Amino acid sequence: MEKTTGQTLENYKIEPFTLTHDILVNWWVIILGALAAAMLAFIVANVRYVPEYTTSTTFVVSNRNTTASYSSLGSANTIATSFQKVVESTAMQDILCEKLGVDEINADIQAEIAGETNLLELTVTAGSPQESFDIMEGILDNYSSIALYTVGDIVLNILQDPNIPFTADNPLYAGDLMKKAFLIAGAVLIFLFGLLSVMRDTLKTEEDITDKLDARSLGAISYEMKYKSVRELLRHKKKGLLINDPLAGFGFVESCRKFSSKVEYRMEKEGWKTLAVTSVSENEGKSTVAANLAVSLAEKDYRVVLIDGDLRRPSQFLIFGLHPNEDNEIGEFLKRERKHFNLLMKTSVPKLYVIGGRNCYSSSTDILQGDMAGKFLQRCKESADYIIVDTPPTAVLGDAELWGQCADAVLFVERQNFIYAEDINTMIDKFRAQQTRVLGVVLNGVQSFGSVVSSTVGRYSSRYGGYGNYGKRHKESEQ
Repeated sequence: MEKTTGQTLENYKIEPFTLTHDILVNWWVIILGALAAAMLAFIVANVRYVPEYTTSTTFVVSNRNTTASYSSLGSANTIATSFQKVVESTAMQDILCEKLGVDEINADIQAEIAGETNLLELTVTAGSPQESFDIMEGILDNYSSIALYTVGDIVLNILQDPNIPFTADNPLYAGDLMKKAFLIAGAVLIFLFGLLSVMRDTLKTEEDITDKLDARSLGAISYEMKYKSVRELLRHKKKGLLINDPLAGFGFVESCRKFSSKVEYRMEKEGWKTLAVTSVSENEGKSTVAANLAVSLAEKDYRVVLIDGDLRRPSQFLIFGLHPNEDNEIGEFLKRERKHFNLLMKTSVPKLYVIGGRNCYSSSTDILQGDMAGKFLQRCKESADYIIVDTPPTAVLGDAELWGQCADAVLFVERQNFIYAEDINTMIDKFRAQQTRVLGVVLNGVQSFGSVVSSTVGRYSSRYGGYGNYGKRHKESEQ
């Protein structure tokens, strides 16, 4: 029955490790986005910022005919109201406009009584210190002539002279605003990347193989660090991740052996001897999985032949540390341009032999088009218990399909959280349409917070079509 890979609400499962990984791998986007938000907030705040400067003076309210101060709060409030009308009057506004040389006074002028006293406080708030001070001076110079007709016998004596304000009443705290914008933008980006991770229809756990793919699950292989020391990392030396390496992690080795046992059981049950190992894309570790499958079977006393069927990008000689010569080149053998070959290369594992080479062939598909590959696998069956063929990715070349038609079954190696389930199902259906049996799918490079082991499998190009670089490192043999 064909699986439906379309995501529904029930399919959205949160896997903590892949969720965290997808967020952390985009750390630079999150940082840059948060910084951009902080800079934008700073710019907007500065553009919209309008400073306010306040100049103030204090009057003592008294009667023109006596020296007694007004102590009544009601009387003082009456004076404040009257004085407010004075400074807001048309006459005062005209005087101030003439003094400042403007058409309109844009300032906030307030007159208030200080508590229950006879002290009247006059404040002028404007957009600049000089403007605020000039308006205050204009009021002080002219209020007496206007107030004479409004406040009668009331006398206002200046108690405190005004000063030019040097500090804004509303300073711009851009630093705090930028911090808030940075944190908010960072949180939003983290949420968005987390949401995209959850909605991404990839294989995050072994259970996803059964839930999303139309194929049998053959288990999961744990992640393993490729380089075991800082020296190896700095040298970037190419090496294989084999389970017989004493430094290999326990989780990686055990998951490989468990996977190998499942493959052995299925192939023995079906009576199959040849298995083509492929993946949808590059950088999924199918060559390392094929090598470890061969090693595991050979350690069970089977006679195993591992064929490097990736003629454009051979890698098994690097994984096993072999040094093939022209007599070992499988590409030359399949082209049938020579008669004498010594294809079998011994490895350090008893009963395990590698057939491959190191030359790169850009015309690999043409080489495999004939019937030579099928006849070759039939001959290998006569002298081996199992034949494992390491093939190129299916999304790049048709070589894997040609090898699959010659083999008994095909195994798909898919990296955790890498390829969309829909793409994997498309390739599986493509093989089945050509009457090729699919053994199943194994999830590779699996990591989780429950069991984080140091393992990695193959670091090749992460994009489809990287096979365009084939032949740059090795001289192509087209004799």
